[in-house]
Amino acid sequence: MNGVTQTDRMKTENAAQVVENDFLSLFCEKFSCSPRKYEKRVFVECVHPQGMLMARVIRRFNPRLFKTDFDLIEKIKHAASFDEVKRVVNFHGAQNAPDGLIRLLLKVRVSKQRLLELAQTLFSKTD
Repeated sequence: MNGVTQTDRMKTENAAQVVENDFLSLFCEKFSCSPRKYEKRVFVECVHPQGMLMARVIRRFNPRLFKTDFDLIEKIKHAASFDEVKRVVNFHGAQNAPDGLIRLLLKVRVSKQRLLELAQTLFSKTD
C-alpha cells in the first residue's frame, strides 16, 4: 500500500477542482489568456465603456490612479462562486468609493456592475 487513502485522494481531487473553477481559471479559459495577463484583461473587460480610451492613456502615465481597481481584481482572483465575488465587490466598494473628477464623473474606473455580470456569466457555466 502506498499510504494514500481513498479519502486523501478525494480531498486532493476536490482541491484541484476548486482551483480549476475559480474566477481566474474561468476567466482565462473564456478569454484565452494566460494567468499572467489576467489582471490587465479583466480591467479592459470591466472598465466603463465611456472611460476606456481615457483609461488607456491615463494608465500609461499614472497607473497608481487604478490601484483600487487592480486591488479588487486581485481580490476576486481565487473566488470560487458568484456569491463570493459579489461579497468582495460589495465590501471593496464600501471601502473604496470612487472620488475625483476622473474616477467619479468621467467613470474612468472598473464598473462593479460589469464585473458582477462577468462573474455571473463565468460561474453560471459551472452550475
